[in-house]
Amino acid sequence: MKCDVDELRAAITNGISAEDEQELGALLAGGDEWAVHLDTARVLAALMRKVQPASVLEFGAGRSSLVLARVLTQYGGGRLTSIEHQVKYAAPSWERIRGLATVDAVLKEAPVRLSASKHGLLYQYAGIASTLAARGPFDFVFIDAPPGQLGRDATLFQCASMLHGGAVIVLDDATRPAEQTAIRRWQRALPLDLVSLIDNTRGTAVLRLRERTRARMSLRTVLGTVHDRLTN
Repeated sequence: MKCDVDELRAAITNGISAEDEQELGALLAGGDEWAVHLDTARVLAALMRKVQPASVLEFGAGRSSLVLARVLTQYGGGRLTSIEHQVKYAAPSWERIRGLATVDAVLKEAPVRLSASKHGLLYQYAGIASTLAARGPFDFVFIDAPPGQLGRDATLFQCASMLHGGAVIVLDDATRPAEQTAIRRWQRALPLDLVSLIDNTRGTAVLRLRERTRARMSLRTVLGTVHDRLTN
């Protein structure tokens, strides 16, 4: 379901019911320090119920995968594709996901490598193009990886051409400087609306892709990513 910016903001504001929050809390119980926070899970659940995406893409698998899969089941099911460089840590969550009959779920293991691209020098997930092509186009993207020190810029660049117009993108840890830089770089390359920047426990950004397109090259982004690699 395509939603405009105002509809998405209303969904975030309205949130979820107490019963739904209790269920989310149960899904996240016992997670490690890297697990998605309940604050972010609330945003994911509220937006997914509004958008009702048929195909969801996730960078960084784990407890968040359980949240995404569970919400998919609540409106009839769909596809969940998760990209992860250390799948052993996501294994317990994915054991549960594979038992959900209405969710077509694929967990793709992909190493993160420093690579040159038209967007500069970025840490990218290697070997995911065929998976994205086979599983897309996507209506909803959750980005919670790679680890913060590597930068998350490449994720949206890698999948942009496989997103439907109107696709919703949620970025975790969004108040950190590196994630703020990633948002600016994405906005230079793609027709994105910044729906909301939520100052919750870890910071959550919600964006909307206005139309399906390929990411444009930006010299400023290229030079910025080279500078990042030289100074970090």
